[in-house]
Amino acid sequence: MPRAGYTSDRNNFAPRIGAAYTLGSRGLTVLRAGYGVYFDQSPLAPGEGLYFNAPYYDFRLYITSARYPLLLHNPYPADYPFPSPPSSLSFQRGLRTGYLQHWNFGIQHQFGANRVMEIAYAGSKGAKLLSARDINQPNPSPTDIPLRPNFQFGDINQLESRANSNYHSLQTRFQQRLAHGLSALASYTWAKSIDDASSFFPSAGDANFPQDSRYVSLERARSSFDVRHRFTAGYTYGLPFARGRWYGGWQTSGIWSFQTGRPFTVALLSEVDNSGTGRSSLGFGANDRPHALEDPALDNPTPDRWFNTAAFAMPARGTFGNAGRNIVDGPGQQSINVSLLKHFALTEALRLQFRLEAFNLLDHANFNLPDLFFGSPTFGRVSSAQPPRRIQLGVKVLF
Repeated sequence: MPRAGYTSDRNNFAPRIGAAYTLGSRGLTVLRAGYGVYFDQSPLAPGEGLYFNAPYYDFRLYITSARYPLLLHNPYPADYPFPSPPSSLSFQRGLRTGYLQHWNFGIQHQFGANRVMEIAYAGSKGAKLLSARDINQPNPSPTDIPLRPNFQFGDINQLESRANSNYHSLQTRFQQRLAHGLSALASYTWAKSIDDASSFFPSAGDANFPQDSRYVSLERARSSFDVRHRFTAGYTYGLPFARGRWYGGWQTSGIWSFQTGRPFTVALLSEVDNSGTGRSSLGFGANDRPHALEDPALDNPTPDRWFNTAAFAMPARGTFGNAGRNIVDGPGQQSINVSLLKHFALTEALRLQFRLEAFNLLDHANFNLPDLFFGSPTFGRVSSAQPPRRIQLGVKVLF
């Protein structure tokens, strides 16, 4: 075993190339293209994973039952029927640095003296991305005690450079440079992102850990951060209706953003080991999934019933559910933030600014993800949302 836990990767070559070409004698239309290789930086130094092994880290799993309930005065009973084997963390011997190939092609055209319109295609492909799986996961079984391949250990989570991703997008942009007191920027993106692990750590909508560590290719699905449509617009406008030192200086600005929801994975409760394959300490247990009987999408979702909960069912004991990863869409987001400013020129170098700002002006309810755990009393319900409308006043001195 090398000191770092794996063999060093000394082949990180990252070339980049770009080109721009102007069409016509007036130079109003420009073609742009680029390609580059970009290497990833892990969320933690992978070598720190050696800490999660004995003697520095000792993980023991106790499963509650009628005979062994969870009691505060005795959470780890000495007469537990069997000693739980220790968990371990290992590295793929030839672990490589994850990288991303990014490419784009766009057309940019200038309208008049101050306006620019651009349309572009941008794509990327990720390879050798950091991910993990339980290489000591037992076969599905209805038995209460999973028989792992190596009975001397519990879960053996191995860090591997096996994950991959791809992203394709159509991107449009309109920009109004400052003219007649107005500057604005609006953009729209139509995109799709696919991967088999969106993050090394669990996220709100996905455990980012395979249900079946023997067949990790089954995890390929929409990314946890996939947003199909997104529109944003920002502007600043100096209001022309008032002039003079004391009556003028009014300005308004705003940022408008609208996007569709990101997907999430429906899972069994973290304490339920329905497949009999054990619970991974790195996956935090929420790895088993239910059966998907039909498309869970609803035409008119509500906070009390965001998706069709009857579309899911409990698999037979000792089997994996067939529900895929990230097959349900979460709530979209809408936000309009605006401000109204008044400037007072006190001296040549000193200004006073009064600000009136409103966040989420229309008080739109931007829901968070619903309860995604099958078997939970609130399964399918939305129980929280992002902040409501907020209005604030402020005073600034600029010098």
